[in-house]
Amino acid sequence: MSKTLKKKKHWSGKVQECTVSWGGSGELVAVLEVRGGAELGEFPHLGHVVAEALVCHAGRFPCSGDVLLEVNGTPVSGLTNRDTLAVVRHFREPIRLKTVKPGESGGERPSTRPPVTAACVGVYNERNWEMKCYWFHG
Repeated sequence: MSKTLKKKKHWSGKVQECTVSWGGSGELVAVLEVRGGAELGEFPHLGHVVAEALVCHAGRFPCSGDVLLEVNGTPVSGLTNRDTLAVVRHFREPIRLKTVKPGESGGERPSTRPPVTAACVGVYNERNWEMKCYWFHG
């Protein structure tokens, strides 16, 4: 009756940490694009990475598509893109990034998700204004 269960590896075992600097050439977001965010129903993830402008002091070099979990110990999962960028801009170089490669079986990769469109409408109900927002994928 006993079946041998194949133990699946948890994603937390695949978290990578790296320390990067960008040589004082402006802000980090100029050489490391941050995409996604809670307003899109996605985790923040890395877009275009200018590898020539980044120096990785420790850990694995961050790659395009990696999900961004923490910046210098500050969790960013669940934040909007704007708030994530504010956290990134708050710290001076070098900074520590915790990232994880997106899973293959957990849904679509962040870079292949269809765009999200929002429509918000102000509605007047019994002396009060309410904002109703509708989200459309694709």
